[in-house]
Parts: sequence; C-alpha cells; structure tokens
Amino acid sequence: MALEKPRFRRLGIFLALNFCLSLAICSFFLLFAGGHPLELVFVGLALVSNTVMLYAALALPACLLFLFAPGRAALGGLMALFQLALVTDAAVYKIFKFHLNSMVLNLVLTPGGLDSLDQGWGTKALFVLIAAALGGLQWYFWKLSAGYAGWSRRSALALSAGLLFCVAADKGLFAWGTLYDSVYITRNSQLFPLYQPLRIRGFASKYLGVKLDEEVKGGVEMKYSGLAYPGQPLKVAPPARPLNFLIIIVDSLRADMLNSDVMPETMALAKKAAVFENHYSGGNCTRFGVFSILYGIYGNYWFPMLGERRGPALIDVLKEQGYDLRLFASSKLSFPEFNKTCFVAVPREGIYDEPAGSNGAERDSDISGRFVSYLKARDPKKPYFSFIFYDASHGNYDYLPGFEKFKPSAGVSQLALNKTSVGGLFNKYKNSIYFDDSLVGGIVKAVWETGGDKDTVVMVMGDHGEAFLERGRYGHNQGYSPEEVRVPLVLYVPGRAPQRVRRATSHLDIVPTLLPLAGVKNPAGDYSSGQSLFDGAARAFVPSFSWDSAGIIKEGRILEMPLEMYKGGLKVYDSEYREVPKGAKEFSPLIMRFQEEAKRFSK
Repeated sequence: MALEKPRFRRLGIFLALNFCLSLAICSFFLLFAGGHPLELVFVGLALVSNTVMLYAALALPACLLFLFAPGRAALGGLMALFQLALVTDAAVYKIFKFHLNSMVLNLVLTPGGLDSLDQGWGTKALFVLIAAALGGLQWYFWKLSAGYAGWSRRSALALSAGLLFCVAADKGLFAWGTLYDSVYITRNSQLFPLYQPLRIRGFASKYLGVKLDEEVKGGVEMKYSGLAYPGQPLKVAPPARPLNFLIIIVDSLRADMLNSDVMPETMALAKKAAVFENHYSGGNCTRFGVFSILYGIYGNYWFPMLGERRGPALIDVLKEQGYDLRLFASSKLSFPEFNKTCFVAVPREGIYDEPAGSNGAERDSDISGRFVSYLKARDPKKPYFSFIFYDASHGNYDYLPGFEKFKPSAGVSQLALNKTSVGGLFNKYKNSIYFDDSLVGGIVKAVWETGGDKDTVVMVMGDHGEAFLERGRYGHNQGYSPEEVRVPLVLYVPGRAPQRVRRATSHLDIVPTLLPLAGVKNPAGDYSSGQSLFDGAARAFVPSFSWDSAGIIKEGRILEMPLEMYKGGLKVYDSEYREVPKGAKEFSPLIMRFQEEAKRFSK
C-alpha cells in the first residue's frame, strides 16, 4: 500500500476539534468539585491539563493511522469510541463515584446487569443515539478540517503554549498542595479519568530542605464538602456511667494464630469475651484495615476522607463527651496518613508514636509500658479511648530474647523464598505474635487491676492477615486470600456473657457495635456500612479493599475487581484460591449492592 503525502495540518485541526469536544464532555466532572475559589482554579486547570495528557497519548496512533488513506476512516472510528468512552465514564461517575473500570463493565455487559441498575430500554436507546451522534460529529469534523482556513503556525504555537502552561500550572499547583497540605487541591486527585497527580513531598524534604508540617491543618469547610458522612445527624444520649474503650491491634495477625500455643494471653481473655471465629478485615493492608475498624465504611472512602481531613464519627462522638483520647503506636501515624484521617481530631499531646527501640519488639515494649503508666496515673473520673498498635509482627517479625518458642526460626530473603524455605520464616512470624501476645497479657492485667473489668470495653484483633505461600502468595496487600484478610477478633464488654460467633463478621461491624455503647441512638446505616457484631443477621457478602482493587467474599468464593480502569479485569477464586473461569456472572447482583454502598456517603 503506497503512502499518500500526509497533510498533518488537517490532522491537527481534526484533533483540535475533538479536543474541544472532549473538554466539553469532561467539564461534567466539575459538577463534583467543591466551590472554594482555590479549588475552582485548580480543577479548571486540571480539566485542561488532563485532556491534554489524554490527547498526548492519542497523538501517536492518530498520526500512524493518518498516514494511510484507509486508516483515516479508522481514525474517525477511534475518536468516536474515545469520545463515547468519556461520555460513558461521566455517566458511570455520576452513578457510582467511580471511573469506568472492569467491575462496572461486568455489570453493564452481563445479561440483566443494566436492568439491575434500573436502566431500561430508554437508557439503551439514548446510548445508541449518543454513539450515532458522536460518529456523525467525526464525519463533520473531518469535513470541517478540510476547508478550515483560520489555522496558522503562529496561532498553533500560541495555543500549544497555552495548553502547556495549563499542564505546568496544574502539576505545580498539585505539588504545592501536597507540600502545604491544601485539602482543596489534594482531594480532587481522582476527579478526572486517568488523572496523574504530581507529588514531591519526599523529594522536597530530602533534596530541597523543605520542612513539612508536623501538625495537620484544618479540613474542608462543610459547605464545600463532597461527603455525606454521617448520612444523618447523630442522636446521642450519653450513658450515666460511660465506658472506656481500648482497641489493641497486632499488625498482620491472621486468624489461625488465635490458639493457646501462639496467643495464650489473648485466649485467656477470650474465655471472658466474645470470639468472632469467621471475622474479616476491611482491607488487605494496614491502611484500609484500620480505616474500616474506625470508620465502619468501605475502603474507597479513604481517599475523600484523607482529602477532606474528615475523622470518624466514633472519635467525634467520644471527643464531644469529653473522653481522654490516647494513641500508642509502634510506628508513626503519619504513614499511612492516620494523622489526617482516623485521628485527625486527636490532640498531638495524646499521641505517642515515636517510641524508643531499634526494632519492632523494643518499640512495642515501650508503648506497652507507656500505656500502663498512663492507665495508673490517669483521672479515673474521666473516660478514655485508647488505641494500641503493635508492629513487631510486621515485615521483620521481631521478638525479644526468650520468646523463640517455635523453631527453627530464621529470616529468608524474598528472592529465595519458596515452600521449602518458608517454614523458618513462618516460625519467626509466630514467635513475633507470641511476643506481642505477652504484651497484650500485660495490658489486660493492668486494666483488670485498675477495675477495668467493670467499665472497659477491650478489643484485640489484627488489622489484616499474612500469607506464607499457602496458596502461592506471601505477605499481604497481594489479594484477598483467607490468610490475608481473615483475622481474629476478641471483644470483651463488661457484663456481657462470653460467646463464640461462627457467622461471617467484618471490621465494618465494629463501629456499629461501639457507638450504641457510647449512647448513639441512630440505626447503624446512618453512619456505617456494617451492623452490630451482636446483631445475628447473616451477611450477603464481606467486602475488603486495597489501593486500587476490592474483593467481594461470599461463602469461600472471592471476586477480585479493580477500582481503576488500568488495572486488569475481574477474577473469581474458589475456597482454595484457584481461579474460576467465567465465574463473575454469579457475583453480578452483589456487585450492584457493593457499588450502591460504595457511593452512599458521597454527595
């Protein structure tokens, strides 16, 4: 096939017309931004900048197609499909507050999926009409580009300079926003499809000498908020004798570690408490696991909560009642950014997150000692909320001498890790859990000695689990295998009889259990996606989250689905974590319920 002499001026005009159309379509996303002046400036720049970046990616295939006469027809089809994808993405975002991804595509393409969205033939006809109109516009743009005479090199250069200025201003403003904690900028990082933010905090701190603020600044004014959280104002009647709340989290603690060999101290507590034997974390990593514990809502809300510096209703209610809020963490609460989310309302003097010690075990010992000292010295007339976060069982699996119960115990390079060598590493992990369990025993003993058995709710749990190649995966944040997301939960409530609960429960159920104990009268649905742990109702499914994916877990089967359009497709696994081909169809009704809950606390 012979090449025709390209007339790239016509291609430039054709793409410029499409650029204007894309800009108009993506302007729809501005409706979901707040009204703060700084925010409006940023999202306006980001709209133009993001569209420029999309067209930069389209430029090469467009030029290649334009070189051949038959390719020019294909170019028109490509641009029509691109514009249709933007329209579809805008519609999906309006419904779900997600951008287009394979989870949504499954819902749309599965027979009956659109009907489950209450989208009948009228919606389908409108979609066809829009597709036809976009195809017609491509024909019109092509014709218009042939006879357009107002295009000159000078105007092209001026336009290009203006667009490049918008890109530079957008990226620069976002980088500034991350450096100086401007929530009106940073909370819009997921507003536009495929938007790529520029974050330079680490670089600026290390190489430019920029001092990052230690204290977190205030959040978004409510009139500019994009969140509807809680869904209804909370009605609170504080109890005459308020309870204390103590939450103890052992990092990477998986469910099968709760036994008398590995965790004898926690098992002793379990004899007086409720034990939830089929309990799941709301995430496969610390960020989303802890978030689900304290907020009781889906992990996708981490991003807007972080963007707006909005704390959980649980902390707000306790703070309003005058609780002494105390945090004891073995690692800094600024990464993950719990100081800007879960604990944004906790005064800095109530946070101890830089303990002494060269490893996790020493730091865990330090925070235990600090808590016990606080407990003995505190004013007993003032109720307290304390959060203790142990870290020895994360990563290096640290423990102090005298706690090497399980042998052989040895670290193994991940490059050399296999099913033959993993045994020593697993023993090292169990020893670290055994060590942290001894600290839990010391904490519980101190609580009982100060009368806490009568007035203190005590919870011991994992933030997420840890896999050791049982199903081919090591660590966490890999997927949603039982080893990664099933965790122990032991809950002691004064005056409540011990029990064993075998039905599936979730970290999402913790807040609906605790807030009524603090006098909240609203139904759980007003502030949470969970239900009371003592409710007794069976769950339709258990959700769990990661950075850019989520899992739906039902009766041992697991649906893994991306939350970003770049992240592959849906996968279904059986109870042994073997992939089930074409297994996504059975999950379609659950995906709809998942999506509804994932947007319920957004405006």
